[in-house]
Amino acid sequence: MEKKDRMLHEDEFDLREVFHTFLHYKWSIFFITLITVLIAAVNLYFKPNIYSSSAMIEVKSVGAKSSMGEGDFLSGALAGFGSSNVDKDMELLKTFHINNSVLNKVDFHTRYYVDKGFKQVEIYDDLPAKVENITILDDKIIGYEIKVLPQKEGYSLQIEHPLKNKILHSLFNKEIFELNQDKIYPYNKPIHTKYFKLTLKKNLTFEQPLYFILLNNNRDIFEGIKGSLQISQLNPDAPLIEIAYSDTIPSRADAYVNELAESFILQSVAEKSKGNNRIIEFIDKQLAEMKRKLDASEEKLEKYRIKYQAIEPSLQAQTYIKELSAIDIELSQNELKEVLIQNLLKYAKEKKDLDVIAPFLMELKDRSTINYISKLQEAKIKAEGLRSQFSEKHPGFLAVRKQIQYIKEKLILNIKNLQVSISHRNKNLLKLKKNYEKKLSSMPTKERTLVNLKRDYQVSSETYKYLLRKKSENEMIKVAILSDYRIIDNAYHSSQPIGPKRKLIMIIFFMVGLILGISQAFLRNFMNDKIQSKKDIEALTTLPIYGILPALKQKILKLEVFKDPKSPFAESYRSLRTNLQFSHKEGTANVVLITSTIAGEGKSTTAANLGAIFQMAGYRSIVINLDLRKPTLHHYFNTSNTHGMSTYLSGKNTIAEIIQPTNYENLDVIVSGPIPPDPSELILTDKLDHLIEELKKVYDYIFIDSAPLGLVTDTMHLMQYADTSLIVFRENYAKKSFVTDLNNLVTAHNLKHVGIVINSVDVSSGSSYGYGYGYGYRYGK
Repeated sequence: MEKKDRMLHEDEFDLREVFHTFLHYKWSIFFITLITVLIAAVNLYFKPNIYSSSAMIEVKSVGAKSSMGEGDFLSGALAGFGSSNVDKDMELLKTFHINNSVLNKVDFHTRYYVDKGFKQVEIYDDLPAKVENITILDDKIIGYEIKVLPQKEGYSLQIEHPLKNKILHSLFNKEIFELNQDKIYPYNKPIHTKYFKLTLKKNLTFEQPLYFILLNNNRDIFEGIKGSLQISQLNPDAPLIEIAYSDTIPSRADAYVNELAESFILQSVAEKSKGNNRIIEFIDKQLAEMKRKLDASEEKLEKYRIKYQAIEPSLQAQTYIKELSAIDIELSQNELKEVLIQNLLKYAKEKKDLDVIAPFLMELKDRSTINYISKLQEAKIKAEGLRSQFSEKHPGFLAVRKQIQYIKEKLILNIKNLQVSISHRNKNLLKLKKNYEKKLSSMPTKERTLVNLKRDYQVSSETYKYLLRKKSENEMIKVAILSDYRIIDNAYHSSQPIGPKRKLIMIIFFMVGLILGISQAFLRNFMNDKIQSKKDIEALTTLPIYGILPALKQKILKLEVFKDPKSPFAESYRSLRTNLQFSHKEGTANVVLITSTIAGEGKSTTAANLGAIFQMAGYRSIVINLDLRKPTLHHYFNTSNTHGMSTYLSGKNTIAEIIQPTNYENLDVIVSGPIPPDPSELILTDKLDHLIEELKKVYDYIFIDSAPLGLVTDTMHLMQYADTSLIVFRENYAKKSFVTDLNNLVTAHNLKHVGIVINSVDVSSGSSYGYGYGYGYRYGK
């Protein structure tokens, strides 16, 4: 139980010491915290509010098919392949390609600022003047702030250089470029300088300066703002993309988000229209060529009929025309199929999503290839399921990946086989065509010529009709093309800024400042080599602590215990008196020597007030000043210092002549007298022994005020007369090393009855010292 109480007592003591450290360094903690908070406040003052604007677009579910229809070889051959997915769309929205057109519509090329208090604030709407028709002549001007100063007849321009450039120019004469500040430019008219050409359009009357910054390159602008652009999918199960942009100007943020959404949708329509445009362009070329051939064949046929009066070919000739025309048409279709297969093979080598080519393979009438596509889709779904449950090194996932790779290889092989099959078919058709042409050669020359002319005309006519039909279909499809995206919510911003989090930042900086302040307090406390509390002394020595005296602020040296006998100061001396009484020798006078390690620790004040407090208890007391080098004791008693210890020891005065009474009945004093040239030699005389013996016959207590231990050796000699030697340590003045030196001194000289008095303790620090009856004083042991 006692051990537990002792541990609790030690914990309480440590907590009080921490509190004491806080109070001791309270002002430094306060000012460090205040400075940190002020730094945060100034920083936040110059930081503009940031607003976020967002819009929502929906991604429609797009099948892997061409927009031109499934039954169209020409469309399939000339159009590209692709698939829409949310992840890809989100990445596209972040690209410079998409954002470039937006930057051309939303004005980021010129930033405008006005003075407001001690800072500049950017403005976007309701501009007093706007820069138009900008042409940058020298890229050095980009990024520099240009100041517009309104004048009576127009305005003048001035380049605002950063402080760094001004310092470099002043110190090292670094070149800086300037505008002619004296020249007055007219509003609403083009102006020309060596750095730029522009027109400043005046919208409102303004008297304060207007600042603007010119930015030229869209890519550089995008690099600067892309960190503020956020593209995200709010719900993985919903094909919805949120476009969010943060800006100091909420209206500009709204404009940017709206333009980005609109631009993305327009570009998606344009991408989908590319295939139709290519097909229509191809058809137009073929139509022109086919129209020329059709006109030529029709003209030849008509001339031949007129010349030879040939009206209709024979039945056999008509059969040849029909068969040869069918062969030519099939060859033409196969040629388109070969183009389609070449595109399929190219896509299969470059892309990963082979399942999207299924609709085009349907046109090739190859079921086995379609089956492979179905198996590929099933394997991919299985792989995605395994990926969500296991890592990519899982055996099941690795097996499915091998299966996917195998299916892809078989798919490509099937497409190549289709290519070979069509090639063989074309060879057979060409052989069949030759057979018919051979049979045709046996016919009469006039009829054979008529058949050839008729066949050329019929093939040209059918091809021309086919091309006209396809052009009409693609023009209708182009008109009907819709985007795969639609805007659900237009851009909007909240009325409250999203940053900076001013309250949070202030709280954080306050906490940081407090932590820094407390840290420096503990660091200074740790690095401080001065005695700061009773605990420091107890940790360094086993010598008993006789008393703890409060700090005393006085300009005139006097006996403070008489000023207010019930004050903490007087009570502390009563406690010291009580401790000294414990070591009192019965039947004889007690000699108490008071010294310190260095000057200024309050030994003379302690000696004088000790004499006074013992006098108040009825003891006959005398205070002797044996600090012959720097005497101050006579000031406390307002006595003369013309004769004293120095004159007695030198044989000039007797004991009776040097004892001076005070205003108090039981208290006398012997002052030091004039400062002698050889204090140490005087103290070593036998007269001092005689003095002490004589005083013991008269007084109960003899208090000796001696010189500091660390300065001279006088005190070591005087300690032989003392029953108790008190060493005064002044708190936050004496060094901890002085206690160690005292230990060494006590050990080296085998000193007895040495005790410690702690002086100038800060009563307001909340320390657990306490004084007097009502202060919980704990006596030294």
